[in-house]
Amino acid sequence: MPSRPEFDRGKRTLTGSRITLGFVAYLLAATIAQGSQIIRGSLSTDSVTAGAVEYAILLPDSYSPNGERLPLLLLLHGAGGDREQLARFEPQISEMWASNDLPKMVVATPSVGTGSIYLDSYDGQERWESFVMEEFLPHLRRRYQVSHERKTTMVTGSSMGGFGSLRLGFKYPEIFGALAAMQPGAWPGLTWDQVPERNKIRLPERIANLFGDPFDHERFQRENPASIVEGASSRLQDSAIYIEVGDEDGFGFVEGVDFMHRLLWRHRIPHEFRLVRWADHAGSTVMERSRDRFRFLARYLEQPAAPEPAVERFRKRMAESHRLRGMEPFGFWPNSTLRSYSSGDGLENHHRAVLDSEEVRKELGVIRIADISYASSPGTDPARQSLDIFIREGLTDAPVVLYVHGGGWVRGDKERALFKPGFLVPRGFLFASMNYRFHPEASLSEMAQDVASAAVWLKRHAAKYGGDGSRIVLMGHSAGAHLVAVVGSNKAFLEEAGASLSDISGVVAVDTAMLNVPARMETARESQFQVFGRASESWTKVSPWHHIEEGKGIPPFLLLISDGRAVSLEQAVSLSSKLEENGIEALTHEGKGRAHTPLDTYLGVDGDESTRILLEFLRRYAGVR
Repeated sequence: MPSRPEFDRGKRTLTGSRITLGFVAYLLAATIAQGSQIIRGSLSTDSVTAGAVEYAILLPDSYSPNGERLPLLLLLHGAGGDREQLARFEPQISEMWASNDLPKMVVATPSVGTGSIYLDSYDGQERWESFVMEEFLPHLRRRYQVSHERKTTMVTGSSMGGFGSLRLGFKYPEIFGALAAMQPGAWPGLTWDQVPERNKIRLPERIANLFGDPFDHERFQRENPASIVEGASSRLQDSAIYIEVGDEDGFGFVEGVDFMHRLLWRHRIPHEFRLVRWADHAGSTVMERSRDRFRFLARYLEQPAAPEPAVERFRKRMAESHRLRGMEPFGFWPNSTLRSYSSGDGLENHHRAVLDSEEVRKELGVIRIADISYASSPGTDPARQSLDIFIREGLTDAPVVLYVHGGGWVRGDKERALFKPGFLVPRGFLFASMNYRFHPEASLSEMAQDVASAAVWLKRHAAKYGGDGSRIVLMGHSAGAHLVAVVGSNKAFLEEAGASLSDISGVVAVDTAMLNVPARMETARESQFQVFGRASESWTKVSPWHHIEEGKGIPPFLLLISDGRAVSLEQAVSLSSKLEENGIEALTHEGKGRAHTPLDTYLGVDGDESTRILLEFLRRYAGVR
């Protein structure tokens, strides 16, 4: 598409509408040593009604059309501004280049419509986002020696441009490795209804132009930066994010930026947040704050390949200190837990894990609704047939994970959910943890029937809590893993409860040795005979392996196995093979370094490999809409 460039060096300007690309290259090469330069031009487009968009490009003195590709920074202007905002910051950028405080890069600013927030208009007449992402960015990469790589492609801006930086940086993390948003006009809410009236400062006609009249709430949630984070937080884990605002911001943007900071924190997304004391939306503080955002981008581009020696020594000292206190070393971003739960005292491990997991849930805004009855059996303590539901505000249509604790079929409690709710609920799942009856008061079939009853109760009632009862995954550890595998394979239990195997989206069995019960009973301990009995004819009903058949609607299985537990591995491999032979998807994963109990304890802890496998399985087979 034709471009009309203009060159500005100091106060001298050369303008021409018919300059050839060869002449442009000649001029660029001839002026390399004469300092940084701003090129002004326009790009023809069908995306906006004007038919062309003006832009400005800042090139460093080291730029050469035939040289190495430089990092590319989109600098987005605020409402009422245009490409000339680049000229405002050029002295600061050039000075930082000269002092080596900022790596050399190409900086580009397009002139976009006032109030557009870098979003396509609702009627499709003014497609500013489409222009920037589909035309302007490719144009820069074709015309100039700039990066085509994510790591060295960045976006920044102030006010409306800060908002655009947030939205585009969050929406296209595969394109932008870093974003730096100054005083962005972010909304403090995930939905339009959650945003306080005092923060709805945009004029009604501009809101209508962006989100329709009547207001399109679904479009708002698609394009609201906070909603983008909420719906796809995992995509932003390695993005470099900088947000700042003055604590006296005249537009009240401090509330929206603080909301964004807390949201990023809850999702464990690394970022830098600055609440600048005594700073307003305008005034003398803006330029120094601008220097800070460029310093952030410089630190991002110049990250060391390895820590400094002093840092390495400090980390080793702290790691040893934490080891002696029974804690894991601090991560470089908060982990779900810093404690180690691998000491010889299992009861102490459990107690500490419960307390820590409660703190994590509180910090992440996970709400527990406790002791809900899912069934009632005569003579049974109601607590044994109850479950806890874990949700967060604004949860809707969430897939459901029902967790069944272990304990040898004779003990245990639903509090064993530990870190799993704090990990899964912020990622869009509804989590439930259930109690069930124990031996000898209940048989194994009655325990399995409790699991089926709880699943069917959630199928019918999950919507009241923001869940989707049509997408339920059964998950259990040890004895609980055996029970979910039984319910997920023997159709009798779900049918008795009023459902079918096809109502279950998946089964996650965490380290059970009771998948082929008759085979396991050949080497069983006395405690297992006490639960399963000695009559071999009764074992088959509660033996998952014996109910695997093609065409029954059996859901996919994930079998997690502890490190070095041969009997669990043997049983899992056998069941997995039979599932696959019958056309049922199955995945096995051995948790290296995790024994039987820690394998379950650490599910939901950041950095745990089995947790990553679990999340992939849940997203694949239950999904987060």
